[in-house]
Amino acid sequence: MPNLLFIMTDQQRYDALGANGNGVIHTPHLDHLARAGANLHQYYTNCPVCVPSRCTLFTGRYPHAHRVRENHTLLEFGREMHLFRVLKQAGYAIGYSGKNHLLEREETVNFDFWEGEIKDDPSITEWYANYKKRLAAEGKPEIWRAGVFHDFPIEMTRTGKTAGAALRFLRERDRSKPFALCVSFADPHVPHLAPRKYEQLYPLDKLQLYPWRAEEMREKPRRYQIKWRAQKADRADEAGRRHYMAVYYAMISFVDEMTGAILGELEAQGITDDTIVVFTTDHGDFCFEHNMCKKDLVLLDSLLHVPFMLRWPGRIAPQNLREALVEEVDVLPTLLELMGIETPFGVQGRSFAACLRGERSTHKDAVYAEICPPWLYNPYADYAAMERHHGSWEATPMNVIGDFTKAIREAQWRYIWYATGEEELYDHRNDAHELHNLAGNPEYAAEKQRLKMKLLEWCVRSEDPLDPLSIRQLQAQYSAWRGGEPLPGAMAGPGWLAQRFERRAE
Repeated sequence: MPNLLFIMTDQQRYDALGANGNGVIHTPHLDHLARAGANLHQYYTNCPVCVPSRCTLFTGRYPHAHRVRENHTLLEFGREMHLFRVLKQAGYAIGYSGKNHLLEREETVNFDFWEGEIKDDPSITEWYANYKKRLAAEGKPEIWRAGVFHDFPIEMTRTGKTAGAALRFLRERDRSKPFALCVSFADPHVPHLAPRKYEQLYPLDKLQLYPWRAEEMREKPRRYQIKWRAQKADRADEAGRRHYMAVYYAMISFVDEMTGAILGELEAQGITDDTIVVFTTDHGDFCFEHNMCKKDLVLLDSLLHVPFMLRWPGRIAPQNLREALVEEVDVLPTLLELMGIETPFGVQGRSFAACLRGERSTHKDAVYAEICPPWLYNPYADYAAMERHHGSWEATPMNVIGDFTKAIREAQWRYIWYATGEEELYDHRNDAHELHNLAGNPEYAAEKQRLKMKLLEWCVRSEDPLDPLSIRQLQAQYSAWRGGEPLPGAMAGPGWLAQRFERRAE
């Protein structure tokens, strides 16, 4: 069985890689990985924030199925048959290094190696807190100003520690077993801190800002203008936007260097050809596209279109997959197919291994995304109402309560539905940056209605297939996981339950 090295970042845009067309960013190791394997150019996450995205990535199930639709909860312990549980059952030594945002603490006892709460050294945290206090004292409290370069040793940073823990696992692992290691870098997520040695790579006058229109805020749903003001991004000048981008890119270059060290260890051990390497992220960053920074609970390409590459020398030919629409739920069944392991019942994704093997150039005709549970709505009519509620401009938080939202993305079109009655529609053939919301234009009414009905059909077809009996059966099937013992209740059922019906072709 092949080894698996799964490397991921947090909050990295699709185009924040040299291999994906960015001529400024310095990512030589990741670019080499992309050239040596399959680089997916139409890969989309199913959620724009950390926890629900990661839960989808590692279960192959949509957020409304695994029931994590915001960052306030982790994956329910014992209910979901995630990648790590499946691989432990298959006899793998499993390791985890870096940011968690996925599993409850009770699950971590099942790992052969767990370093899942890595943070910057306290001296860095204290220094950064004092830096932000100085900014506030100077009348510059805006969150987009808070990126900074530092002179601390790499070994004290969360990214350096994450790489160091990954290297320890690789060197100290039980070599009688195949391994599966997840390396979860917290960068380039906030806090925006980067070693100073990367600053010289990004002179501000060489950075190309994303386009935006002042009018687009009025054309989009109300939460955009609220978020824009809450972030204080309405006060960002060009120099501020360029500085944000410089630190963001530098953080990715730091991850790239640490990734190179980890890949170098595979070479040193002579196991490169025996190891599937995956690189991806959980969601993107506005990076001042739409004149906003960081992220929000909205379903645009800035946050959903992200990098994905997979290398397996001798098995997967180097290639750029430019036509295959792939979504996050498809990763788990793909990996299990490549590894020769049965996919658990209840997985909703569809393997794209045939694309990796060169047997197909296309995969799906649409991908989907969602955010927030059905009961969640932003209560503010506008930013002024939010500011009044919190008492002042200074006290207004950056985060804005989300709205129950779903979206569909085809090669040309993106349609976004809000439970508030608001809508978005974008024509990517003529508007790659989603600057012009066509949802209210009568010329596109038929296209909007077609996409809305297709989105509705997805909602129906993707209902959670697991019931209590199925969950008990799965717990018994994947019994090597401590704490995931079968729930009380009868394990038997009608005879036809033994037949796992083939899912109808979509």
